[in-house]
Amino acid sequence: MGLSVTFVSGPRRSGKSALIEAMIHRVWKTAPHYIRLVKEGSDKLPPRPCQDKPGSKCGVASARWLDYDPDQVFAILPEALAAIHRRDRYGSVVIEADADPNLRCAYPYDHRVFVMPLPGTISEVFRETSRAAEELRRVLDDTAAFASEIFGLFTRDGDDAAEPSEDRADMTATQMRGFLYSPLGDELATRIQLQQPYHGLVESDVIVINTRVGERGPETEECLRRVGRLLARTRSVSGRHGELFLCDLCDQNGSIDRPLLKALKPMCAGGK
Repeated sequence: MGLSVTFVSGPRRSGKSALIEAMIHRVWKTAPHYIRLVKEGSDKLPPRPCQDKPGSKCGVASARWLDYDPDQVFAILPEALAAIHRRDRYGSVVIEADADPNLRCAYPYDHRVFVMPLPGTISEVFRETSRAAEELRRVLDDTAAFASEIFGLFTRDGDDAAEPSEDRADMTATQMRGFLYSPLGDELATRIQLQQPYHGLVESDVIVINTRVGERGPETEECLRRVGRLLARTRSVSGRHGELFLCDLCDQNGSIDRPLLKALKPMCAGGK
């Protein structure tokens, strides 16, 4: 298309806006276009409009609050980006969104950033082993569930045209091991360990843990180690970089780590 599109997602109130603001004012040399995706019916409210006039501190070429229906986002988002492309052929776009699985495959984003709070417990991020095993077997038995876990594809209320589950013979232990050792099986097994809001973590180029949000607990360090090991495994399987940073995104002095800004710099260039 020509645009460079960066998708910044993560749980609500994790610091996504603060990170984007830092990117706009400290990394982007040319003002990007900003889109905030909000699911219809959400209790989120648009911020006060920022006046586009000389001296404005908004730092964006345009800003749009886009309410979306999950069933229509695959059409709505490309249309919004096409409208920007008509005005700015090689511009940059940054999209902010909460952790909605419908959005992960709504567009072939050029870059992905995942922002999350500091976890206090392991269960905030990871499923318990028994629950992960149940989910793994469920998605292997159900086409719609498989599409949900891997691609983030959901049908509204589960009553759309998804293929019904089929009766199949249970997989033997040998068959299960064979599948899990395949690239697709490893991808699924890796993703299935995570709680649903954190599935975007493994497919992101940069993951930022905002130390200002969340509370440090007795399981915090172990949870962070597990996240690091998960990303290392993902790198070896898929080739994704998945760089992990711990940073206080709400520091009023703007002291965001330089290595993080360096990792974000390639995302803050115009399209080609």
